[in-house]
Amino acid sequence: MLKTSFEEDLAAAVEFHGHLCAGQIIGTRLCRLALEYFGIEDPHTYRDLIAVAETDRCLTDTLVSVAHCHPGRRRLKMYDFGKMAASFYDIQSGKAIRIATKTTEQPIKGKDDVLEFFMKFSDEELFTMEEIELPLTQYDLPGKSMVSIKCTSCGEKVTDGRFIEDEFGNKLCQPCYFDEKYYRSIRSIAL
Repeated sequence: MLKTSFEEDLAAAVEFHGHLCAGQIIGTRLCRLALEYFGIEDPHTYRDLIAVAETDRCLTDTLVSVAHCHPGRRRLKMYDFGKMAASFYDIQSGKAIRIATKTTEQPIKGKDDVLEFFMKFSDEELFTMEEIELPLTQYDLPGKSMVSIKCTSCGEKVTDGRFIEDEFGNKLCQPCYFDEKYYRSIRSIAL
């Protein structure tokens, strides 16, 4: 049994996020399902839960505020697939689950109360849940960096085994190895 009520968790989510919205309601319910599945009574003291968000929208904030999975503590991973879904991995049990929304119904703005609208659905109507395998490695787990290298090409530090060794033995960051960056450099700025 969870230490906090749905109302308390939703209030924490809204305070963290800044306003009440569908993502906070769905995310709070989704997180509570995961916590109940793993038998986690107090996520604020439990250190072995890792969440994987499939969106960069509102639901992700509940993974921090309700499930207490923080990216800086290596307990929140993100893949922006634009889906209202998240996976959870419990380090202690070695089990993982994925929970996704299955309803496409949305409240009518100005007509429906968003909380009442989403609370009318049972968990079975709102979500799918499946046991999954997550390809996490020792480098994905919480804790200090195990490996740190300097990229042979750009000279930047690369931690947690995120480098790739080429056929010549050079250790490169992924952007240098694949020659793909998420940004385009315009010019260097003198410091």
